Amino acid sequence: MRNDGLINLVAWCKRERESLQMQREMLQSGKFRIFKNEGSGQVDTSSDSIERITANITELDAILADYEARGSRA
Repeated sequence: MRNDGLINLVAWCKRERESLQMQREMLQSGKFRIFKNEGSGQVDTSSDSIERITANITELDAILADYEARGSRA
């Protein structure tokens, strides 16, 4: 039987993945941008954020896939 804490963690991973997906889509569509103050002015760092979000989604996908694979063997 699966641990309640683990089930809660998996649910959080799924919600976080959905949230990150929405953020990435909004950044990619230009609905919002992320800027960093470099002292001489604002620099758009949206593409860096998209890369970081994509990496986080990939990591969450791997965690969820591993969990699902282990669950199907139990």
